[in-house]
Amino acid sequence: MLVKCRCCAKKIDRNSAYKVVVGGKNAYYCNEKEYKSMIEARKAKDDTYEMINQIFGYKVIHTSLFKEINAIAKTCEYSVISSYLKCSEREISFALNKDFQSEYAKIRYFAAILKNNLRDYHMPEKIKPREVNIENEPTVQHFHRRKKRRNLAELESEV
Repeated sequence: MLVKCRCCAKKIDRNSAYKVVVGGKNAYYCNEKEYKSMIEARKAKDDTYEMINQIFGYKVIHTSLFKEINAIAKTCEYSVISSYLKCSEREISFALNKDFQSEYAKIRYFAAILKNNLRDYHMPEKIKPREVNIENEPTVQHFHRRKKRRNLAELESEV
């Protein structure tokens, strides 16, 4: 029997598919990797909307926000949008601290800021810690203590 993958909509054999039980119903995926990538994408989307609500200072339920963000997400991943919002939260909040005629105008202004700035934004790279091979490190020489530094008063008292 063939089942449909929830992620890519490809038809696959039920015995070879990756099965996840959601709310008492079976959900099928091509493999575990595809399922995990879908979960990560969903988490990135939720994080993006959480950051937007934090910037606005309240939960935005106006449908135009979802329309604007979905249009931006076609050209840019949610993880990049979320990263940009985290880096520029103060600047965007300051820009939105104006009097707008309506919530729609505020959302359009916010979307324009995102569209204009995401083109030039690059996610910061994660810095990997340097690996050190202890076995190949040179042995430490014996430590020789330097003479204690003396201040001018001590030198004068000797003379």
